[in-house]
Amino acid sequence: MYVFLDRAMLDTLGYRDAALRRALQCCLVRVRRDRYTFTRRCEEEAHASLQRYAVDEGLTLAADQPGLLGDIERLRRGVAAIRGRQPVGSVLSHTAAALVHQLPLVTVREKAVELIVPGRSRRRNGLRVRDRRLPAGHVEENGGYRVTTPARTVADIARDHGLELAVPMLDHLLAREEDAEGGAASAMRRAVEAAASVYATPAARGSAAKVLAQADERRESPAESLCAVRFFQHALTGFEPQAEIRGGDGDLVARVDFLHRGARLIVEVDGLSKYTADGNDRDVSFRAEREREYALRNLGYMVVRLTWKDLFRAVPFERIRDALVQRERLAERDGLVTR
Repeated sequence: MYVFLDRAMLDTLGYRDAALRRALQCCLVRVRRDRYTFTRRCEEEAHASLQRYAVDEGLTLAADQPGLLGDIERLRRGVAAIRGRQPVGSVLSHTAAALVHQLPLVTVREKAVELIVPGRSRRRNGLRVRDRRLPAGHVEENGGYRVTTPARTVADIARDHGLELAVPMLDHLLAREEDAEGGAASAMRRAVEAAASVYATPAARGSAAKVLAQADERRESPAESLCAVRFFQHALTGFEPQAEIRGGDGDLVARVDFLHRGARLIVEVDGLSKYTADGNDRDVSFRAEREREYALRNLGYMVVRLTWKDLFRAVPFERIRDALVQRERLAERDGLVTR
């Protein structure tokens, strides 16, 4: 939860001109016109009156973090700053809408808060306004905002930000709808297609079609979804998500992120959260993962591990291509039977 102060409040507290400039160099940040909040708690005596407002236990001070977490938090802060002050006729869209709908962001390309206002287009004061056709059925109320529906949000992101952002969001939505309703994922696919049908050009409509073609509700994390996008971009085909591998006795050995059965090649997308999300001791989780990998190698599988950073580099996928070619040749030569 963010606490925002306007210029009138700052004036009342005695923060004008030089005093305000000093506070902005210390613990205050201007989010947009007439909206200020805190970057940190400070012990400066001169800022004591400000810090009365920063002691709220719910106050979020994560926007100064480096990397993706900081980018997301700064965008979240910008969205929070317009709550209750949303420009007349505007609808939160794109990445701003994605945050409201709690959809995953694997990168933040657009730093401004994105909105749609039919008949207007501009970029100013931390806002990116697009002129787009917006039927009533593409808008809903959520969390105190007027916001594009999840389906329209994905279609807009596909159009303006591409597969990298849109596929993880759609995978998340498909999995969420499938779990909640049982079979509702197909309805979400139709909703995204319908949302994109209002676009004027074939290229814009085709962007959603590309995302729909790449989406798969079986993937269990944004990292896996992004990895699948990279497979597509590097023309690496044949990888099955969340595949089960069984031993000669038919017992389950492992469920892996991606499996190319013909080449007996496994790709696992790792991250620290993978080893601690279940609350287990990190060292215990690492040992279990290592034993699992030994078992897979003993069955003749090759295991390639990718980190989050690897997903943004070309070299790891070029190496997967080389391994895939070599493994397929070996499998063809030896006549291996896949499980």
